[in-house]
Amino acid sequence: MRDIQPRFETWLRQEGEMPRAVVTSMAPVEGGASNVTLRVELEGAAVPAVVLRLQRETGIFQPYDVAREGEILRALANTAVPVPGVLAIERNATVLGAPFVVLEWVDAPHMGVAGGEADFGAFTAMVAAIHNEDWRRIPPDVLPRPTTVAEATRTEVALVAARIDAFGLQSPLLDRGHELLQEHIPSDGELCLCQGDVNVFNFLFREREVVAVVDWEQAHIGDPRSDIGQLVALSHLKGAPFGEAREMPFARAYEAVSGRSMAGLEYFRALWAWQLSFIYRAWVASNDSAPWYTGDEADSLLDRCLAEIG
Repeated sequence: MRDIQPRFETWLRQEGEMPRAVVTSMAPVEGGASNVTLRVELEGAAVPAVVLRLQRETGIFQPYDVAREGEILRALANTAVPVPGVLAIERNATVLGAPFVVLEWVDAPHMGVAGGEADFGAFTAMVAAIHNEDWRRIPPDVLPRPTTVAEATRTEVALVAARIDAFGLQSPLLDRGHELLQEHIPSDGELCLCQGDVNVFNFLFREREVVAVVDWEQAHIGDPRSDIGQLVALSHLKGAPFGEAREMPFARAYEAVSGRSMAGLEYFRALWAWQLSFIYRAWVASNDSAPWYTGDEADSLLDRCLAEIG
């Protein structure tokens, strides 16, 4: 942190349009396996703090492209989806050792700790609003445009499979998941802007309204059921009883708000159970800690989900 602090201060003054900025502190913002995220406090600048997001070289969600994430945020500015403002995108890795973006610091708690500030209905409506955004506003060199929904889902499966291979993970269960998910890719659905990680930690609240959606590094054009499948899979790891995917509380609430049918959601619950099982293994392999759920819980969920689609 001390190594990059003076270099970032120099960059802010010379390239960041903050000629009198003084960096008084840098502190990590918990971001799991996302790009490295720091809160930077400033003096002598127009804002008291900014977010510095540095690109990881490798990790669970590789390949990382922080400049791409910045371009997505720029495209979503002044839309129905509130996102942090982009102050700068720096693609030159020599400045701080990696490409980075500088973002507006949104002073609001995420849904997981917001308590009475949060609202389930507002969260659900915002997920629907993301899917309603015109994804064509985002240039195709930033977000590739699949020609069919099946192609989009096939690409999503292939990306996770590549990550499993990159970590050298050997697991008959993960292999079976890959095989079944490839065999049963749905042919129905629609193409939407998917946030890619609609975890409650990425929705910031103030007075029961979503004031910012953060962490867009996994955004893609795909089937909106993928985002919903993530929430449903996570709900089971948090204790929700296993049942028909479409009948899970968030799926029903989303269906009512969005008007989109969640028929066939069981495939996307299985897709995310597979990802979560991989994430557990990759996390343990590359960290001195474990995720909040256990490997047995993830594998048990994946086994049930695969039995449902296979």
